[in-house]
Formats: sequence, structure tokens, C-alpha cells
Amino acid sequence: MIELSCPIHEDMVQPLEDHFCELTRSSWMLFHEGPGKPYFVMGYFETKDEADAAWAGLRKAFKKLPEKYAETVLADKDWKDAYKEHLKPWDYGRLHWVPAWMRGEHPVPADAAVIWFDAGLAFGTGDHPTTRLCAIRLLDYLETKPSDQVSVTDAGCGSGILALSAAQLGCGRITGFDRDPESVRVSIANRQDNGIADERVAFHHAGLEEGFQLAGPADVVLANIISDVLCIYADDLVKATTPGGVLALSGILAKEQAAVRAHFEAKCTAAWGSVKADGRVMGEWSDVALFRPA
Repeated sequence: MIELSCPIHEDMVQPLEDHFCELTRSSWMLFHEGPGKPYFVMGYFETKDEADAAWAGLRKAFKKLPEKYAETVLADKDWKDAYKEHLKPWDYGRLHWVPAWMRGEHPVPADAAVIWFDAGLAFGTGDHPTTRLCAIRLLDYLETKPSDQVSVTDAGCGSGILALSAAQLGCGRITGFDRDPESVRVSIANRQDNGIADERVAFHHAGLEEGFQLAGPADVVLANIISDVLCIYADDLVKATTPGGVLALSGILAKEQAAVRAHFEAKCTAAWGSVKADGRVMGEWSDVALFRPA
């Protein structure tokens, strides 16, 4: 098995994410170790010929990519497990996200809300700042009312980690959906691995319009999706948020935050009459939270 990797400029992150999101199945992923460190595009292929062909195809679509890439032969190792080297436990308040292969090795408090996850190549491993920003918004909202009275929608659920976190935190009706069938499969597997009943969290294979119809309005709407898609579906996202609820958007590069916030403030004001909004930054990434009046 061949692991392909190549450093990329920050400006290429969103275009590549857009491209990978359009692929029904993909051998590609983006990796970033943290602030001040480079981004990498990585791919996993059976042979060098396949890696060369895939890189040539990607360079045809993105001409700024360099001609050469770093190559590592993964002997006696499943390529789908290579990503495990990059995932670490994370916690905020009561919420703990721990890779499933660390079960029994990583200590967690007795009263913790724990998610043991294995994302595979589904987006949303918990290691990305945008996923963490959404989780913090959920935790903030749960400080304001009893968790069992809070409904949650996870739009573009990826590995299901946000929806499953809502379940472990005691939320009421919870729905997650994603247009990628592999993401839905991984979400369901993670639900089972965490011992969460099927009826506690419903996962659907659906795009945003159909997904919101299936989910219905919710108190907390989490949308960790690239900025362009957020803005295209702004009306659906705004409509999906109940009075007194919060619309938490991430997948937003820090330099795009002001534009996304302005776009949604205008949409929310038109639909809700008024809105309070704020934004946070984590490294090169950010979020926007929009609070609907009760």
C-alpha cells in the first residue's frame, strides 16, 4: 500500500475540501497538525501506478499542486488504519472524545460523557478544530436549559461524533444526516460501538434540504460544512432553528468568518426579526453562532 503526502498552501484547503466532498468515495484526506504547521493532502493507494495516476488527476484539477509528492510504502498495514497515527483524545468540560483503540488505556472521569470513536475516512474525527468548535457551542447551550429538553440536529454528520455527543450529554431528540453513504455507515457503527440505542440518535443518508425535512426544527443546529455550502443553504439552516435556539456554523476559515457572519446575520434578521451573533477562532479555523430570540 502506498501513502502519498504533499504539503499544501492554506489557500488550497477549502478548494480541495470542496472537491473531496463531491466524490462519493475518496482515497484522499487533508491533515493539519496545528497552528503554525503546514497542511498536507494525503492519499492511500494499492500501487505506485495508482498513486501516480491519482496525483496526476488531482494536479489536472488543481494546477498549483507541486509535481512531486512524498511516498511511503505501508507494509503489512491496512491503509484505512494509517489515519490513526494522527488522532488524539480531546476533552472539554464533561465531554471526552477518545479513539476507540485507546479504550482501556486512556483514563476518563467516572461522570464523563465519553465518545469512543473510529472515524475511518469519514469527515469529523473530533481532531479538527471545526468539530471541536461545534461541540463547545453545544455544551454552552446545555448550560442554559435541561439537556433532556434540548433537540439537536447534526447537519453533515460525518462520523456522527457531534450527534452521539449530544446523546451522551443527555439531549432529547437527536438527528444526524450526511449525503455521503460512507459517513452514515460510520456514524451508525459508532452509535453501536458506544452502546447508544438506535432510537436515541437517528442517522439518515440525505442532503441538506431533505435532511432538514426529516429532522424537523431543532433547538441546536450544528453545521460543520464548508463556507460556500453554508451560504448556499442559509435559508434552510435558518428555518431549521427553533425560537430560543442556536445555529452553530463551522467549517469556516478564520479569514472567511466576517463574510459568513454578515451573510447569516442578514438572513436571520429577515427570518427571525432580530438575531444575536458571535464568532470564535481556533487556529486557522472559526465558527459563527446565531442565537434566535425566544
